[in-house]
Amino acid sequence: MTLSRIIAFAAAASAAWAVPASAQDSATMQDEVVVTAGSAENASGRVAVNIVAGSGNQQAGAAAIANGEAALVGLSLDQVMDSPVGGDRATSIAIQSRAFAGLEGMASINVTAGQGNQSANLAALAIGTGALTDMALSQSRAPTGSSEVLGTDLNPGNDTLNIADDAFLGGSGLLQVNLVGGERNSSANTFALSVSGSGQ
Repeated sequence: MTLSRIIAFAAAASAAWAVPASAQDSATMQDEVVVTAGSAENASGRVAVNIVAGSGNQQAGAAAIANGEAALVGLSLDQVMDSPVGGDRATSIAIQSRAFAGLEGMASINVTAGQGNQSANLAALAIGTGALTDMALSQSRAPTGSSEVLGTDLNPGNDTLNIADDAFLGGSGLLQVNLVGGERNSSANTFALSVSGSGQ
């Protein structure tokens, strides 16, 4: 069985292997992430990347594969946030040329700049005579009015996201991406596939 191209992508404004990137706080740009050109180009297999600048953020990338007569996969993730978020901050995310081009396999990428954000990628794949996948994801936060949390100095134009045209060019397999900038966002991708049969 082959998976052609399945892409899950979400944008709201454990690095298993190292990706050159910078996450920094500067005087003009408080929370900034730059994934440099060609960082993970042509990577293959299981690729898990979490990059964050800011405070109070939660990221997760989990995947499970089962192959056999009785192929059973179960994944469960709870993200709970109850801490307050400070004032509005300027955020920037830049994904440079071919940063993730040519990825092959099962890739989970979370890039976040800001405060109090949640992002998660879950993937479950079961292949066998009897195949079953089960997945549960929960993202929650304490209810707080935005004026109470962030004050009145909100600037909706101070969160920027720049993605090069070829940043994700030419990949195959499963690619899950969360790019989140700002405050108190929740973003998630889930994928489950069960393939039952004789394997012929």
